[in-house]
Amino acid sequence: MAAPLTLHHHIKPPLSSENPLLTRNPTSASTIGMIASSIDDPNQPHPCIVSIEKCSNMSQLKQIHAQMLRTGLFFDPFTASKIVAFCSLQDSGSLQYARLVFSQIPNPTSYTCNSIIRGCTDKNLHQEALLFYQEMMVQGLIPDRYTFPSLFKSCRNSSEGKQIHCHSTKLGFASDTYAQNTLMNMYSNCGCLVSARKVFDKMEDKTVVSWATMIGVHAQWDQPIEAVRLFDRMIKSENVKPNEVTLVNVLTACARARDLAMVKRIHEYIDEHGFGRHVVLNTVLMDVYCKCGCVHLARDLFDKAQEKNLFSWNIMINGHVEDSNYEEALLLFREMQTKGIKGDKVTMASLLLACTHLGALELGKWLHAYIKKQRIDVDVALGTALVDMYAKCGSIETAIQAFHEMPEKDVMTWTALILGLAMCGQAENALQYFDEMHIKGVKPDVITFVGVLAACSHAGFVDEGISHFNSMSDTYGIQPTIEHYGGLVDILGRAGRIAEAEELIKSMPMAPDQFVLGCLLGACRIHGNLEAAERAAKQLLEIDPYHSGTYVLLSNIYKSSKKWEEAKRTRELMAERGMKKPPGCSQIEVHGVVHEFVKGDSSHRQSSEINEMLEDMISKLKNAGYVPDKSEVLFDMAEEEKETELSLHSEKLAIAFGLLSTSIGAPIRVVKNLRICSDCHSATKLISKLYNREIIVRDRNRFHHFKDGTCSCRGFW
Repeated sequence: MAAPLTLHHHIKPPLSSENPLLTRNPTSASTIGMIASSIDDPNQPHPCIVSIEKCSNMSQLKQIHAQMLRTGLFFDPFTASKIVAFCSLQDSGSLQYARLVFSQIPNPTSYTCNSIIRGCTDKNLHQEALLFYQEMMVQGLIPDRYTFPSLFKSCRNSSEGKQIHCHSTKLGFASDTYAQNTLMNMYSNCGCLVSARKVFDKMEDKTVVSWATMIGVHAQWDQPIEAVRLFDRMIKSENVKPNEVTLVNVLTACARARDLAMVKRIHEYIDEHGFGRHVVLNTVLMDVYCKCGCVHLARDLFDKAQEKNLFSWNIMINGHVEDSNYEEALLLFREMQTKGIKGDKVTMASLLLACTHLGALELGKWLHAYIKKQRIDVDVALGTALVDMYAKCGSIETAIQAFHEMPEKDVMTWTALILGLAMCGQAENALQYFDEMHIKGVKPDVITFVGVLAACSHAGFVDEGISHFNSMSDTYGIQPTIEHYGGLVDILGRAGRIAEAEELIKSMPMAPDQFVLGCLLGACRIHGNLEAAERAAKQLLEIDPYHSGTYVLLSNIYKSSKKWEEAKRTRELMAERGMKKPPGCSQIEVHGVVHEFVKGDSSHRQSSEINEMLEDMISKLKNAGYVPDKSEVLFDMAEEEKETELSLHSEKLAIAFGLLSTSIGAPIRVVKNLRICSDCHSATKLISKLYNREIIVRDRNRFHHFKDGTCSCRGFW
């Protein structure tokens, strides 16, 4: 917090004409008068003035300053102010030198003072700007209407802001529109939205900048509806024509309010009033359409735009990623490359997220190489995206390496690695990194504990899981959310402690959702607890009577318990309500191309070769003692049909394609949209041994690393 303006810190004594620097080059009054008159004559600019305007560095400036001292020109306040302005405001200037020059000027003008204040503000030396203003007051120098806008920008809290506001009012600048506009911004930046609005409402002369500022303030402080109302009032009641900034601000508000109708209205206004060719406006419109879920409208704007900047490409690529259209995002990046446009760290973060969802490790590695080749700055966000991509593509060792290569890490970086280790079945490592995170002084957040509880669940660490759950509130002051309760229910349920899991659900401070009850139902399937399963299913169907997963899981539990009639009735009820189990879909990346398979898929161009490999796989599996697990197949089929049904599961097709298309000994990586079934899990363990391949399957819940006939999940999935 700045010192009160009434205190006089670091104040130099008033300047005196006896200053030796001022008397070193005596110049007569008549000489100064002639110099001043020649400067005032626009037709006869002094060569030194011209030189300052052309000056590019401090070395040149000092030579000009010396010349002005020799000729006496420096002692004209206007000319001296040019030296101060260069030193204060130019990137190549020096504020320290500006202060030194200022101390040599007998009668500095307000322009000279404003230059130093603005220079301090522009260089984020906010305290120095306020202290210099104190010095001005002590020396009796009078501020003008341009002094206060820079001072308002330097205020870091409302206390400083209110003091400067009082000064501006006492000195007669309370009604100055320029000062009031910056005053609104100052109050907004200090969190005083009410004060900002009071300034706006009391303004007698509201310019378009005033309206744009206040609309932007409401948008910034998450009051998008009020921002949109203000825009409506501006164009309808007050008849003020918006400028580009106003339109950008109101579009930002529309994005937060998800007000698609208003966005379309503004889009029409932009086209009707000739703003359509503004690159910034078009870019913002694309961004707003993406945030409102209308990526196709954003893409239409993008394709029609005559001029595109890097922001446009980044917004469109990220829009496709957010819309789960990952392939289109990658295709757009390829188009971007053909046009010679280089991506930046924002581009790379979006593309890495696309690779993460697709499980496209090879493409992710290529992007990492691109980042290194183009020398793109790997900040915390991009580094975290790399760690997350490698972890969620199953290359956990590379994720750890990328993590350690990062010079700076935040809580999201640590969380990405902990979650990745948990998904890959490395619970001990995940918990070790959590301990290290604590030692490094990085405070975990709610998502970190989701990863910690997942690690305990996948490894069967019941006591550790309970301890970490309790530490959330006891040690870290974090109130557990429903996700954390679901994690603990999963831990207890997988360990067979179904009754404790049910008691925990009853004691929750919030009503259980599908995730929590789904964890309980899944645990009942593992341990064959039919009574608890029926209770959980009943609650799930009360929440969503059309959720197919509940019927499928309950039916499978009935079949495991040999309750054939109940299983049949559950499936029939599902059919009556027109529900179908979501189709299984598996993806595999080969040579940078992602191939997708669904159950029984015959659409692939290599379908005949895949089927031959599939037959070879099934034959070898049976010779090795494999017996298909038919418990999760519809019971109204012949036994042979059930076996055929199982053999055509999407992950088996993807693995067969992987065996065909990759070199001997190369790992096979598959991403599945659903939980891997028990039959495919057993079969894949054997396939990894028979074909001497490491097979990594990422299902809806976790990673399964199959190698030499074993799986990293150790039966917990």
